[in-house]
Amino acid sequence: MRVHFTIVISILLFFTAIFSSCNDKPEEPNYPIKISFEEYSLEGTQCQWTNLPCNDKVIVINSNEELGKYITCAEGSYPVIDFAKHSLLLASGIQSSGILELNVADLQQHSSNKYSLSIDITLSDTTFNNKWHCALIVNKLGDDCKVRLSNTFKNLEIIYPIDISFEKYSLIGTKCEWNRINFNHKVPVINNNEELEKFISCNGETYPEIDFSKYTLILAHGVATSSVDVNCYSLQQISKQNYEMRVYLITTQSPAITYWKGPVIVKKISDESIIELIIEKF
Repeated sequence: MRVHFTIVISILLFFTAIFSSCNDKPEEPNYPIKISFEEYSLEGTQCQWTNLPCNDKVIVINSNEELGKYITCAEGSYPVIDFAKHSLLLASGIQSSGILELNVADLQQHSSNKYSLSIDITLSDTTFNNKWHCALIVNKLGDDCKVRLSNTFKNLEIIYPIDISFEKYSLIGTKCEWNRINFNHKVPVINNNEELEKFISCNGETYPEIDFSKYTLILAHGVATSSVDVNCYSLQQISKQNYEMRVYLITTQSPAITYWKGPVIVKKISDESIIELIIEKF
Protein backbone atom coordinates (compact mmCIF):
# COMPACT_ATOMS: atom_id res chain seq x y z
CA MET A 1 0.00 0.00 0.00
CA ARG A 2 2.85 2.35 0.85
CA VAL A 3 4.48 1.63 -2.55
CA HIS A 4 1.28 2.48 -4.41
CA PHE A 5 0.97 5.72 -2.44
CA THR A 6 4.52 6.69 -3.41
CA ILE A 7 3.78 6.03 -7.08
CA VAL A 8 0.63 8.17 -6.95
CA ILE A 9 2.51 11.06 -5.33
CA SER A 10 5.26 10.84 -7.96
CA ILE A 11 2.70 10.94 -10.81
CA LEU A 12 0.97 13.95 -9.26
CA LEU A 13 4.27 15.81 -8.88
CA PHE A 14 5.17 14.99 -12.50
CA PHE A 15 1.94 16.40 -13.93
CA THR A 16 2.11 19.42 -11.58
CA ALA A 17 5.57 20.21 -12.97
CA ILE A 18 4.29 19.88 -16.56
CA PHE A 19 1.29 22.16 -15.96
CA SER A 20 3.46 24.65 -14.11
CA SER A 21 5.98 24.83 -16.97
CA CYS A 22 3.18 25.27 -19.53
CA ASN A 23 1.78 28.21 -17.58
CA ASP A 24 5.17 29.93 -17.31
CA LYS A 25 5.36 32.70 -19.93
CA PRO A 26 8.45 34.74 -20.83
CA GLU A 27 8.45 38.00 -18.97
CA GLU A 28 7.32 40.87 -21.20
CA PRO A 29 9.95 43.60 -21.69
CA ASN A 30 9.14 46.87 -20.01
CA TYR A 31 8.51 49.00 -23.13
CA PRO A 32 9.52 51.54 -24.28
CA ILE A 33 13.21 50.63 -24.26
CA LYS A 34 15.90 53.19 -25.04
CA ILE A 35 18.10 51.89 -27.88
CA SER A 36 21.78 52.73 -28.15
CA PHE A 37 23.23 53.69 -31.53
CA GLU A 38 26.36 54.89 -33.29
CA GLU A 39 26.30 57.57 -35.96
CA TYR A 40 27.50 56.44 -39.40
CA SER A 41 29.37 58.96 -41.57
CA LEU A 42 31.03 59.08 -44.99
CA GLU A 43 33.30 61.93 -43.91
CA GLY A 44 36.93 61.35 -44.85
CA THR A 45 36.03 59.06 -47.77
CA GLN A 46 35.46 59.78 -51.46
CA CYS A 47 31.92 58.48 -51.14
CA GLN A 48 28.64 60.33 -50.91
CA TRP A 49 24.99 59.58 -50.34
CA THR A 50 22.82 59.18 -53.42
CA ASN A 51 19.21 58.25 -54.27
CA LEU A 52 18.01 59.36 -50.84
CA PRO A 53 14.19 59.42 -50.95
CA CYS A 54 13.94 62.53 -48.70
CA ASN A 55 10.44 61.44 -47.66
CA ASP A 56 10.75 61.83 -43.86
CA LYS A 57 10.84 58.05 -43.38
CA VAL A 58 13.37 55.58 -41.99
CA ILE A 59 14.82 52.73 -44.06
CA VAL A 60 16.10 49.64 -42.22
CA ILE A 61 19.17 48.35 -44.11
CA ASN A 62 20.43 44.85 -43.39
CA SER A 63 22.97 44.11 -46.14
CA ASN A 64 25.73 45.65 -48.23
CA GLU A 65 23.58 45.15 -51.32
CA GLU A 66 20.87 47.37 -49.83
CA LEU A 67 23.37 49.96 -48.61
CA GLY A 68 25.04 50.12 -52.04
CA LYS A 69 21.80 51.55 -53.48
CA TYR A 70 22.31 54.73 -51.48
CA ILE A 71 26.09 55.32 -51.69
CA THR A 72 28.35 56.13 -54.63
CA CYS A 73 32.16 56.30 -54.40
CA ALA A 74 34.59 58.07 -56.74
CA GLU A 75 37.40 55.97 -55.26
CA GLY A 76 37.73 53.49 -52.44
CA SER A 77 34.74 52.25 -50.49
CA TYR A 78 32.45 53.28 -47.66
CA PRO A 79 33.10 52.31 -44.00
CA VAL A 80 32.35 48.64 -43.38
CA ILE A 81 29.29 47.58 -41.37
CA ASP A 82 29.02 44.06 -39.90
CA PHE A 83 25.49 43.29 -41.04
CA ALA A 84 25.60 39.92 -39.28
CA LYS A 85 25.39 41.83 -36.00
CA HIS A 86 24.10 45.28 -36.96
CA SER A 87 21.53 47.18 -39.01
CA LEU A 88 21.71 50.69 -40.46
CA LEU A 89 18.83 53.11 -39.98
CA LEU A 90 18.78 55.69 -42.79
CA ALA A 91 16.42 58.66 -42.59
CA SER A 92 16.24 61.63 -44.98
CA GLY A 93 14.07 64.63 -45.75
CA ILE A 94 13.86 68.08 -47.30
CA GLN A 95 12.67 71.44 -45.95
CA SER A 96 11.78 74.79 -47.51
CA SER A 97 14.37 76.43 -45.24
CA GLY A 98 18.05 75.60 -44.89
CA ILE A 99 19.21 73.03 -42.34
CA LEU A 100 21.64 74.51 -39.85
CA GLU A 101 21.97 71.65 -37.37
CA LEU A 102 20.62 68.12 -36.86
CA ASN A 103 20.71 66.12 -33.61
CA VAL A 104 19.32 62.69 -32.78
CA ALA A 105 17.16 63.20 -29.68
CA ASP A 106 16.03 59.63 -29.00
CA LEU A 107 15.68 56.10 -30.39
CA GLN A 108 13.20 53.78 -28.64
CA GLN A 109 11.71 50.30 -29.04
CA HIS A 110 7.95 50.07 -28.39
CA SER A 111 7.27 46.40 -29.19
CA SER A 112 9.04 43.40 -30.69
CA ASN A 113 9.16 45.04 -34.13
CA LYS A 114 8.16 48.70 -33.66
CA TYR A 115 10.60 51.56 -33.01
CA SER A 116 10.62 55.35 -33.03
CA LEU A 117 13.37 57.79 -33.96
CA SER A 118 13.22 61.42 -32.80
CA ILE A 119 15.36 64.09 -34.48
CA ASP A 120 15.78 67.78 -33.59
CA ILE A 121 16.42 70.01 -36.62
CA THR A 122 17.46 73.67 -36.44
CA LEU A 123 16.43 75.70 -39.49
CA SER A 124 18.27 78.67 -40.97
CA ASP A 125 16.84 81.60 -42.91
CA THR A 126 18.27 80.46 -46.25
CA THR A 127 16.82 78.11 -48.85
CA PHE A 128 20.13 76.29 -49.38
CA ASN A 129 21.37 73.11 -47.71
CA ASN A 130 17.72 72.20 -47.16
CA LYS A 131 18.16 68.44 -47.57
CA TRP A 132 19.04 66.40 -44.52
CA HIS A 133 19.92 62.79 -43.72
CA CYS A 134 20.73 60.73 -40.65
CA ALA A 135 22.45 57.32 -40.59
CA LEU A 136 22.66 55.23 -37.40
CA ILE A 137 24.19 51.82 -36.68
CA VAL A 138 22.16 49.72 -34.20
CA ASN A 139 22.10 46.10 -33.04
CA LYS A 140 20.58 43.78 -35.64
CA LEU A 141 16.89 44.35 -36.41
CA GLY A 142 14.58 42.00 -38.27
CA ASP A 143 13.47 42.83 -41.80
CA ASP A 144 9.91 43.22 -40.51
CA CYS A 145 10.87 45.98 -38.06
CA LYS A 146 9.33 49.41 -38.59
CA VAL A 147 10.83 52.69 -37.39
CA ARG A 148 8.55 55.71 -37.09
CA LEU A 149 10.22 59.10 -37.57
CA SER A 150 9.39 62.13 -35.44
CA ASN A 151 11.00 65.49 -36.27
CA THR A 152 11.06 68.61 -34.12
CA PHE A 153 11.91 71.85 -35.93
CA LYS A 154 13.10 75.10 -34.43
CA ASN A 155 14.20 78.35 -36.02
CA LEU A 156 17.48 79.88 -35.03
CA GLU A 157 17.07 83.34 -33.57
CA ILE A 158 19.24 85.58 -35.74
CA ILE A 159 20.56 88.94 -34.58
CA TYR A 160 21.76 91.15 -37.41
CA PRO A 161 24.25 92.31 -38.55
CA ILE A 162 26.30 89.14 -38.87
CA ASP A 163 29.96 89.10 -39.84
CA ILE A 164 30.36 86.74 -42.80
CA SER A 165 33.58 84.81 -43.23
CA PHE A 166 35.03 84.55 -46.73
CA GLU A 167 38.06 83.44 -48.70
CA LYS A 168 39.74 85.55 -51.38
CA TYR A 169 39.58 84.13 -54.90
CA SER A 170 42.50 84.76 -57.24
CA LEU A 171 43.52 84.02 -60.84
CA ILE A 172 47.22 84.58 -60.06
CA GLY A 173 49.35 81.72 -61.36
CA THR A 174 46.94 80.88 -64.19
CA LYS A 175 46.60 82.12 -67.76
CA CYS A 176 43.15 83.44 -66.94
CA GLU A 177 42.17 87.05 -66.43
CA TRP A 178 39.09 89.00 -65.49
CA ASN A 179 37.01 90.56 -68.25
CA ARG A 180 36.12 94.21 -67.99
CA ILE A 181 32.78 94.47 -66.23
CA ASN A 182 30.01 96.97 -66.80
CA PHE A 183 30.68 99.21 -63.82
CA ASN A 184 27.15 99.90 -62.65
CA HIS A 185 28.01 99.43 -58.95
CA LYS A 186 25.99 96.20 -58.88
CA VAL A 187 27.95 93.38 -57.28
CA PRO A 188 27.47 90.07 -59.15
CA VAL A 189 26.38 87.09 -57.04
CA ILE A 190 27.73 84.07 -58.95
CA ASN A 191 26.32 80.63 -58.23
CA ASN A 192 27.41 78.47 -61.17
CA ASN A 193 30.21 78.05 -63.71
CA GLU A 194 28.10 79.40 -66.58
CA GLU A 195 27.78 82.74 -64.80
CA LEU A 196 31.44 82.79 -63.80
CA GLU A 197 32.62 82.21 -67.37
CA LYS A 198 31.00 85.51 -68.40
CA PHE A 199 33.60 87.30 -66.29
CA ILE A 200 36.73 85.24 -67.02
CA SER A 201 38.87 84.69 -70.13
CA CYS A 202 41.36 81.80 -70.17
CA ASN A 203 44.08 81.05 -72.70
CA GLY A 204 43.85 77.27 -72.97
CA GLU A 205 43.62 76.86 -69.22
CA THR A 206 40.90 76.54 -66.63
CA TYR A 207 40.24 78.84 -63.71
CA PRO A 208 40.49 77.63 -60.08
CA GLU A 209 37.51 75.39 -59.39
CA ILE A 210 34.70 76.46 -57.06
CA ASP A 211 32.21 73.99 -55.57
CA PHE A 212 29.05 75.92 -56.38
CA SER A 213 26.90 73.34 -54.60
CA LYS A 214 28.28 74.77 -51.34
CA TYR A 215 29.74 78.19 -52.17
CA THR A 216 29.01 81.50 -53.92
CA LEU A 217 31.45 83.90 -55.56
CA ILE A 218 30.87 87.59 -54.83
CA LEU A 219 32.65 89.80 -57.37
CA ALA A 220 33.17 93.28 -55.97
CA HIS A 221 34.57 95.64 -58.62
CA GLY A 222 34.99 99.27 -59.51
CA VAL A 223 36.95 101.94 -61.34
CA ALA A 224 39.24 104.57 -59.86
CA THR A 225 40.89 107.66 -61.35
CA SER A 226 44.23 106.86 -59.75
CA SER A 227 46.32 103.79 -59.12
CA VAL A 228 44.84 101.77 -56.27
CA ASP A 229 45.63 98.71 -54.27
CA VAL A 230 42.74 96.63 -52.93
CA ASN A 231 43.91 96.28 -49.35
CA CYS A 232 41.16 94.27 -47.61
CA TYR A 233 37.44 93.65 -47.40
CA SER A 234 34.75 93.08 -44.81
CA LEU A 235 31.33 91.49 -45.34
CA GLN A 236 28.23 91.66 -43.17
CA GLN A 237 24.73 90.25 -43.54
CA ILE A 238 22.25 93.03 -42.74
CA SER A 239 19.02 91.07 -43.21
CA LYS A 240 17.86 87.80 -44.75
CA GLN A 241 18.92 88.70 -48.31
CA ASN A 242 20.85 91.95 -47.86
CA TYR A 243 24.59 92.24 -47.38
CA GLU A 244 27.07 95.05 -47.00
CA MET A 245 30.59 94.71 -48.37
CA ARG A 246 33.31 97.21 -47.56
CA VAL A 247 36.39 97.45 -49.74
CA TYR A 248 39.39 99.40 -48.52
CA LEU A 249 41.45 101.00 -51.32
CA ILE A 250 44.90 102.50 -50.93
CA THR A 251 45.26 105.22 -53.56
CA THR A 252 48.32 106.94 -55.02
CA GLN A 253 48.85 110.38 -56.54
CA SER A 254 49.47 108.87 -59.97
CA PRO A 255 46.57 109.75 -62.26
CA ALA A 256 45.47 106.59 -64.05
CA ILE A 257 42.22 104.83 -64.78
CA THR A 258 42.33 101.67 -62.70
CA TYR A 259 39.81 98.85 -62.90
CA TRP A 260 39.95 96.89 -59.68
CA LYS A 261 38.24 93.67 -58.57
CA GLY A 262 37.77 92.00 -55.21
CA PRO A 263 36.38 88.45 -55.67
CA VAL A 264 35.58 86.47 -52.52
CA ILE A 265 34.08 83.04 -51.88
CA VAL A 266 31.39 82.65 -49.20
CA LYS A 267 29.08 79.86 -48.12
CA LYS A 268 26.14 79.52 -50.49
CA ILE A 269 23.76 82.47 -50.62
CA SER A 270 20.68 83.10 -52.76
CA ASP A 271 20.75 84.52 -56.30
CA GLU A 272 18.34 87.18 -55.02
CA SER A 273 20.82 88.42 -52.44
CA ILE A 274 21.74 92.10 -52.75
CA ILE A 275 25.29 93.20 -51.97
CA GLU A 276 25.72 96.89 -51.17
CA LEU A 277 29.25 97.99 -51.98
CA ILE A 278 30.90 100.59 -49.73
CA ILE A 279 34.34 101.85 -50.73
CA GLU A 280 36.78 103.31 -48.22
CA LYS A 281 39.81 105.15 -49.68
CA PHE A 282 43.08 105.89 -47.93
